Amino acid sequence: MKKIVIDQNTMQALQKKELKCKYMENDTGNKSGNIINYDKNLLVSVGQGNGGLFVVNPHTNHISKKYNGIFAGLIKYKNGFMALKQPNELYILDEKLKLQSVKKVGDKSISGLHGVKLSDDGLIYIVASPQNKIIVYEEQTMKKQAEFILSTPKKDLHHINDLFITKNSILLSMFSQSGGWKGKMPEQWDGAIVEFDRNEFKPKGIIIDDLTAPHSITMMNDCLYYCDSLNLNVSKFDISSHRKEVVAQFTGFTRGLHFDNNILIIGQSKMRHLQGINHRFSNISIDAGIHLYDCDKQISRFIKLPVGNPYAIVAC
Repeated sequence: MKKIVIDQNTMQALQKKELKCKYMENDTGNKSGNIINYDKNLLVSVGQGNGGLFVVNPHTNHISKKYNGIFAGLIKYKNGFMALKQPNELYILDEKLKLQSVKKVGDKSISGLHGVKLSDDGLIYIVASPQNKIIVYEEQTMKKQAEFILSTPKKDLHHINDLFITKNSILLSMFSQSGGWKGKMPEQWDGAIVEFDRNEFKPKGIIIDDLTAPHSITMMNDCLYYCDSLNLNVSKFDISSHRKEVVAQFTGFTRGLHFDNNILIIGQSKMRHLQGINHRFSNISIDAGIHLYDCDKQISRFIKLPVGNPYAIVAC
């Protein structure tokens, strides 16, 4: 098994770089209707605060809880789904959300599982935030292939959380690129999305900086989309022009992104670090739920959920 540790000095010395990416998802051009009549089931993973896996239908407002527990990363897998359950389990579900198997992640020291992604070559990448660690498994055998660690596994210096996999790179969202976010006010955090070589896990550079608690990286139409969570928005970064802009501003902690053509679905958690941020905004929501945002009309609706912290959203 390969184990690589990137020291903190290397992380602190990183510079901005251009993203050269060959993997893109493209909008089909079809419209998904309007946000009032949007009638598709959504699977939502929820962490602390009535945690579990929920199915939500925005048209009927029907909400059902399928599994209990603290869940984070969630992706489509074959005809079903993969979902991370803390402290250290990977749930494999079929298309009807029936549990097929439970795989153990890491050992008893692992906690705080966050993001999960599957690469085209059959590797599963899992983030353990408190240990600054990415664990890599072979999909078929669940044999551990590698561990990549930033700075140290003993202290949550960077709070890496979500990731996006391309052919040659891993993009990681983190609260602090330098490894110094704890004990500081949120506006002092040097949040970023950082690119790493997927084979050697050497850091290539900073793709986007000046973020505050970023999460939920995805790509669409030659743009990188992400939640700038404690700036309460969803933003995008144009890979060609290297410009970033706010797609939609909200009033709560954004985390969880799902594209359905012209409709963007965003999770909102109950506000964290409220005492350190309430002087920056005139209104902050304390509700949790999901937003349906029409990218063409720039309008949204909010569905309140009986939970604390939605994490990820996929269609089911």
